[in-house]
Amino acid sequence: MGLLLLAQILKSQGHDVRIIDFVFLQSCKGLRPPSLAQEIRDYLPDVVGISIFTYHYDEALETIDLVNRTTDAPIVLGGPHVSIFPDDFAYDTRISYLVCGEAESEIVSVVEQAKRQSEPMIIRCQPVKPEEIPQASLEPLYGVEYLKEYQIQLSRGCPFQCSFCVIGQTAGRRIRERPLEQCIQELSNAKNKYPQIMSIAITDDCPTFHKERFKGFLNSLASAKLGCMLTIDNLRAKDVDEELIELCKKAGGRNLCIGVESGNVEVFEGLNKGETLEEIKHAAQIIRNKRLALGLCFVIGLPGDNILKHRDSIVLAKAMKADYIYWNMLVPWPGTRVEEWYQKNGGIGEMRNFSTLISPDLSWQTPPVWSGSFPSRDLIRAWLSANLETYCISMRFKNLLRIIKVAREYELWRSAWIYFGGKLPHYLAVNIRTVYRIARSLGPLFLVKLITYHIVKKIPISHHKVGD
Repeated sequence: MGLLLLAQILKSQGHDVRIIDFVFLQSCKGLRPPSLAQEIRDYLPDVVGISIFTYHYDEALETIDLVNRTTDAPIVLGGPHVSIFPDDFAYDTRISYLVCGEAESEIVSVVEQAKRQSEPMIIRCQPVKPEEIPQASLEPLYGVEYLKEYQIQLSRGCPFQCSFCVIGQTAGRRIRERPLEQCIQELSNAKNKYPQIMSIAITDDCPTFHKERFKGFLNSLASAKLGCMLTIDNLRAKDVDEELIELCKKAGGRNLCIGVESGNVEVFEGLNKGETLEEIKHAAQIIRNKRLALGLCFVIGLPGDNILKHRDSIVLAKAMKADYIYWNMLVPWPGTRVEEWYQKNGGIGEMRNFSTLISPDLSWQTPPVWSGSFPSRDLIRAWLSANLETYCISMRFKNLLRIIKVAREYELWRSAWIYFGGKLPHYLAVNIRTVYRIARSLGPLFLVKLITYHIVKKIPISHHKVGD
């Protein structure tokens, strides 16, 4: 969506823009991603911009090489990776410009003055004012008719200083809030023009910093009756109360995810999250009482953590009865206190193209950190045991043999036994709860629609009239 914001700014100045987001396109069932080289030859761009996330670093390198071989147009690099790791491309002769930070205020001048450079020119952008953030322009997006989720930021920035978070370098500590009327209008316009959009994601760095303002947004969104499901990123447990969750439900919320990070008190207190474990437990209980699906996020390998303390996180995760859990391996982002701790007390490996999660088919990568109290093998054991004991691994036949192999290699027979003994009951319980919550939130009409749907499915299609 960041690219679509820049597209709107460029379009407002008379420029023609085309966006191809391959991560998005790969998620579109039934749509084959285009050939980038052929698109470049057909479109003949004057400038090519590439947004890079650290997780897709290798793919970005391949894309840069392909673009450089296909066109003489200057290449502009941006995105979170360039802001955090600008030195990665500081001497890359294929690149003409490196844009660090928020590009909205600089993109027009960069594009209009762009030319091939013998060495990349680094452009450091200042945080933009809220009124400078436009509505996203969806029209330039290749495959826009497949877009199902609309992402929007109501604000940028986060004043909190969690030890593992790099948001201070990418969005800053000062909260910058967009006018809520503009945001509601943006969502309404997108839904009216692209009715296939079925969900809205609030991707603010700290959406509930001004809680009453956010409640006002939820109330306005519910009144707009867009018929979309709602997800909220980066929800702080300290800000959760019954009114907020009730408004979230009315606005289309079906699930909420909370960052716990660690269930061990000593490790948790070193995070500087600005909230307590008791506040997190209380928020989780409110979410469950309001019959929303509860998600939890944990981080493995935080400063002071070890495989014994990690057991506290697994115990807490089970006690909170989450519907889904993310077990993230720690990434020591540059400039964070976590990086500083590992430079003094352990080691830091390769972060590029690293996935913080174990995949559903039980594959993983070497952790990018290690310490004397938490060596790599123990980190992997902790990662595996958490995913097995909280049933985060898919129950596929090929996975069953893989789990046995992993249990033998990492001495995790207890975790494997818990998984085999509890996966099916857990799967059934979660799905029954989910169906019950949806049915309850939609009311008796849901049951009528469901019964009608199954009856109509059995009627031969030749019996239908136009409009039935």
